[in-house]
Amino acid sequence: MKITPSVLLATIQLNLLRRPLMTAEIALSLLEIKRHQLPWMVENGKLPWAFNLATRPGRSELRILSACVVERAMGSPIPAIGATKNLELPEVVNLIVSPGRQSLSGLELQRLFQVSPDWVNDSSLARQITQIRENRPPTGPGSSPHFTRESVAKLIERRRVL
Repeated sequence: MKITPSVLLATIQLNLLRRPLMTAEIALSLLEIKRHQLPWMVENGKLPWAFNLATRPGRSELRILSACVVERAMGSPIPAIGATKNLELPEVVNLIVSPGRQSLSGLELQRLFQVSPDWVNDSSLARQITQIRENRPPTGPGSSPHFTRESVAKLIERRRVL
């Protein structure tokens, strides 16, 4: 079976929607670069949209907008998005968190940010994103906390690495 460019592009676009941010390890692998090169690429605008999602001071949990990495690896912008260096912060936030959403569950945050359940439950983050108080079972289906989209968007803005 031959994969056509249009099928490949459609697959990439679907995955960008499902996983809008990628870990540093995945970016290193896709870009085929050494670990020390990644911060340089972020600082010099080669990967213009990166975020430090660490829960502790002095640590780095880098997440990079997947579109930036794919664009860099392909050598050209993704047609549906355009050059990532030309995007504005609200556009990037909308790529990460769909604009029609009013809230996100902890499980959705785990998937979007590629983090562990501990990240969502971390007390330092609890002060940075607004949890929606609802009657939820302590465990099992539907037990995941929900957070306002607005507070998640502000977290993304504050955690941008320039």
